[in-house]
Amino acid sequence: MTLQLLRDLSRSTLPLTVNDRDAIDQLRLLRAAGLVAVFLSSPHSPTPFARVLVVTPEGRRALSSSDQMAIV
Repeated sequence: MTLQLLRDLSRSTLPLTVNDRDAIDQLRLLRAAGLVAVFLSSPHSPTPFARVLVVTPEGRRALSSSDQMAIV
């Protein structure tokens, strides 16, 4: 699911604001892995959001690698 979110983001016009709590949790994982640059609201915010700024070069390499593995 997280890899699919990364793939969707790579095809989106960025920056992009995300309000879905599950997607925000996935973005935290992607950010921790260095695959996206994202601004996250406070975890205690009554209206949490994430502002995705960019899919990093590492994120694009991860997508490229996963696409190549799918071909094999």
